[in-house]
Amino acid sequence: MINRIDKLKDVLRVQSSSYEQWRMFAYIIRQVAEYDFYVNDGNIYVEKGDAVAKPCVVAHMDTVHDIVEDLSILDIDGKLTGFNKVKMTQTGIGGDDKVGVFIALECLHLFDNIKVAFFRDEEVGCLGSGNADMPFFDNCTFVLQCDRKGNKEFITNASGVELSSSIFQKTIKKNIERFGYSFASGMMTDVMTLKQNGLRVSCANISCGYYNPHSYNEYVVIEDVMNCLDLVMDLIYLYGSDVYAHEYKYVYSKYEYKSKWATDKANTDRWTTDWDWDYRAKEYKPSWEIDDTTIGECMSCSQTTELKYDNYFDSHLCEECISIFAR
Repeated sequence: MINRIDKLKDVLRVQSSSYEQWRMFAYIIRQVAEYDFYVNDGNIYVEKGDAVAKPCVVAHMDTVHDIVEDLSILDIDGKLTGFNKVKMTQTGIGGDDKVGVFIALECLHLFDNIKVAFFRDEEVGCLGSGNADMPFFDNCTFVLQCDRKGNKEFITNASGVELSSSIFQKTIKKNIERFGYSFASGMMTDVMTLKQNGLRVSCANISCGYYNPHSYNEYVVIEDVMNCLDLVMDLIYLYGSDVYAHEYKYVYSKYEYKSKWATDKANTDRWTTDWDWDYRAKEYKPSWEIDDTTIGECMSCSQTTELKYDNYFDSHLCEECISIFAR
């Protein structure tokens, strides 16, 4: 356990920011050098073992935090936070998604047959996974990502995108409950983008023990990180050799689409190619049509700030997240 905590702290010390994640890139390359790996469009892909089908764990290399003069890790009763000793101020530790990087690397070292991938620039719109080398995932059994705040959520639906099959969820339900998790819905991250790219197996995003993401007072709870790692290891050990197929599906559970989509054949053809429409709901409003403003916790990044309600995602989001998702 002590060794793993030291490894976690080592990853958290690596400074990484969107468009400037070369330090994390170099750190990961050193960690995976003994395995079969390659780089494509700034993403790192690693494969280990001879099995025909393998489980996969992914993470993103960037954080939202600026590069600072010093990033020291403070351990306060098992809670890790970042501190800049030069300015004597707390700074973002980047648990989102350095914790995911740590878990992916640990799984790579622990299992004989596995794939892992590390994506660039997730925080600015999933740029790396948006241009992922999709053939890499052709022989994956399922894909897991640890890029969610807290310690309880096992995301099966990201911004309306279904991530996994009912068979996969039924199979693992008792396992995730044993580790204190339950199925939930979340927001955009790399596994959602992979699914949109055509990933044909079940995937999930998992709460992994970081809190107050995207803020200077972000912190990581060691116990929660290790519990998440144990869950991922459990799923890989028990089910990693079985393929859990799942086709991409986008479902609006609440909104009905305006008649122009049904009457305009060009638009209908365009959209029904990509989305699985749900016509049973009551009302649809276009993305980013704002109804109200309030102060609270952003449903995506958890910052407490001024929020706007978005009908498209049925969520209150901050301006920063709106600017990302609206691209």
